[in-house]
Amino acid sequence: MEAESLEARNARVVLDMWQGVIREGSREAVLRYIHPDYVQHAVNLPSGREQLLHLTDLIRDPPQGFVPPATKHLVRTVAQGDMVVVIWQQDQPDPVRPGETYPGHAFDMYRLADGMIVEHWDDTRKWARSWSEERPGAGS
Repeated sequence: MEAESLEARNARVVLDMWQGVIREGSREAVLRYIHPDYVQHAVNLPSGREQLLHLTDLIRDPPQGFVPPATKHLVRTVAQGDMVVVIWQQDQPDPVRPGETYPGHAFDMYRLADGMIVEHWDDTRKWARSWSEERPGAGS
């Protein structure tokens, strides 16, 4: 049996993280796949593993009125050394036809070290309402 290459292992870690953290909202997945010194290069999410732990809480119990981004469907992963790029298909709001969408593509890029994700970049679009805003009437 052939050993898994670094690139294959890193791609698997990224896809397993996506399933656990983003789709399932698993705090355990954050601790397993995200490095404590995680750096986020996106305008909607601050850096730090603690921020992703908070995000999983919001995924499992979204604030009233929060509209999550459209579901991303995997198109391809590209891995080279410690970097993994994931390309997704994701419906986008059509600016010409209000209320309709069109199939667009998005990407996420990750840097891994020792089997954990340490950095993330994406094709960021600023959200109208931050994911981190507290729910009205929620505790301080």
